[in-house]
Amino acid sequence: MAGVALCFHACGINSVGGGGGASSNSASLQTFPWPLSTPTAQGMDTIRLAEGLRQIQSNPFVFAVLVVRNDLLVVEYYSHGYVKENDFDLSTASTSITSALVGIALDQRILPSIQEKILRYFPEFDTTHSDSRKQGWTIEQFLEMRSGIAWNENDDHSNLFNSHTNWVSTSLGLPLASAPGDSFVVTTPNANILSAILTRTTGLSTSKFAETFLSDPLSISVRSWATDPQAIVLGGSGIRLTPRDFARFGQLYLHNGAIDGKQIISRQWIQQSLVPRNPSGTPRGSFSSVNFGYSWWTTTNGSDSLFMTVGSAGNALYVVPTKNMIIVTIADGEVTKLQGDANEQTMMDIVRKYFL
Repeated sequence: MAGVALCFHACGINSVGGGGGASSNSASLQTFPWPLSTPTAQGMDTIRLAEGLRQIQSNPFVFAVLVVRNDLLVVEYYSHGYVKENDFDLSTASTSITSALVGIALDQRILPSIQEKILRYFPEFDTTHSDSRKQGWTIEQFLEMRSGIAWNENDDHSNLFNSHTNWVSTSLGLPLASAPGDSFVVTTPNANILSAILTRTTGLSTSKFAETFLSDPLSISVRSWATDPQAIVLGGSGIRLTPRDFARFGQLYLHNGAIDGKQIISRQWIQQSLVPRNPSGTPRGSFSSVNFGYSWWTTTNGSDSLFMTVGSAGNALYVVPTKNMIIVTIADGEVTKLQGDANEQTMMDIVRKYFL
């Protein structure tokens, strides 16, 4: 098929064609050199995988799919002329990386506790005329997406967040729809505020902190990370990684924060991050019941528990500990919200039916 790069590694299937694309190609930056194997050698059903890849090929919005099994890269697919050096905007999947950085800051005692009050870190914020309930905001509530801020991810917020506004103070000033801790609502500004806290406590930009304590130890590269007009990294969006490096981040969580003999994030933080914290699960994509931890989605597929970070329109990282497996999917994010939701549903259906 033209415009497709597909590989069952070490089995000789590899064709590349086509061109174009929205990602950058930064070959000078490191990309983790995954050891390779084949699905057969790792006990996987190649017939089912091949059918899944045929389904993926029939959906031109899919740009890349990777499958890692037993810490070996066994499936790698690219379309539209993309190759392993290309990086992609992971959109709101960035929140899980910000969550990891909060855990590292806690491990290093830069942050004393996730029960710390948010407004402690923003003494300039005028609380005189603000909702008094904001005084109770904690770091944990922002990780859990339980800040209570009135927010709808589908709305156009460009009137509030543009080149003429201060994004952190605007976020802190948003009205509350519920008491902090009461209701779960995915709220991108929560992660942006956590990024601002990391910058204020570490003295480093969130991207530099990530480079020093996360990406360099993992032998990966954060190609870029979007910032607000005040140069604060957007903790809730805008990070760019290659699919291989995104999978490497998943491997860190698969192994409870330890990789290559190094404990990069404490096992305790990884486990706490994956505890379901909603009173009841809700559907997402083809999963009938998902929950949420510290900026990670959790669910089950049959008897297998799994967790995932999901951006938009089909961009996702799935980690399945019982199968020692990681799946990365990268899709076209430059679509309408309605089309993006449909694409995410399609991608999740394929992953669940053919890869899990």
